[in-house]
Amino acid sequence: MNDIVLLGGSWIRTKDEEELVLETIQTLSSFGTPVVIVDRGSPESAKERIRNFPNVHFFESSDTTTIGQIIQANKEAAKLGKYLFYTQTDKYDFVKTDVLRIMHFYTSLEKKGFCIPSRTKESIQTYPAYQKTQEAFLNFFISDYVGITEDYFAGPKIYPASLVSYMDHIVGEIGWGIEAYLYVLGKRLGMPFDFTPVMINAPKDIEPSEKTKLYRLEITKWLIDGFMQAIALRL
Repeated sequence: MNDIVLLGGSWIRTKDEEELVLETIQTLSSFGTPVVIVDRGSPESAKERIRNFPNVHFFESSDTTTIGQIIQANKEAAKLGKYLFYTQTDKYDFVKTDVLRIMHFYTSLEKKGFCIPSRTKESIQTYPAYQKTQEAFLNFFISDYVGITEDYFAGPKIYPASLVSYMDHIVGEIGWGIEAYLYVLGKRLGMPFDFTPVMINAPKDIEPSEKTKLYRLEITKWLIDGFMQAIALRL
């Protein structure tokens, strides 16, 4: 059983995505730690390259939903390690500069619960106004519940694999609402929350288009749903 297992999902739809995702996963695989990747419909050539990276445990998604892909990755990773480090496979700069540092930081903690990379104020300022406002609201209601005012939604995080068993109780497509679901469970179970500052700037091609705004609203709906499901769960 490993201490920390890295995990994420892949879904490559363009050549630019392919280059970024493959470079990110290759970097993760170079750390000598198991990496679980669950893929949801990438081209065969890209999947074959991922399979051949060292330390990578590759799986095809058995579910077409976002939450299904995330849960499958967590369940496979929980078979391999005591703590899970989730990170998106399009965050190459973060993976290159911060993953090993955060793993070492987590290992040094006497009591291990959540370790959450928290974007600096300078980093958050690089995002469009619509997303900043939306995430300010999300961070407000999670901070209020957890009792620590911080940035919870950079994406990557480390948490105990023991939380994975609670994922069987998730109902419906809550997508990235699993973040709020896990945070509420962690708080209810008395887990500590630790934070470490990171610079995760907005992608260069991010646009405040109508489609993007609607997607941000869907994420908000997912997170509220995840929050409410975890509140209602009988532990």
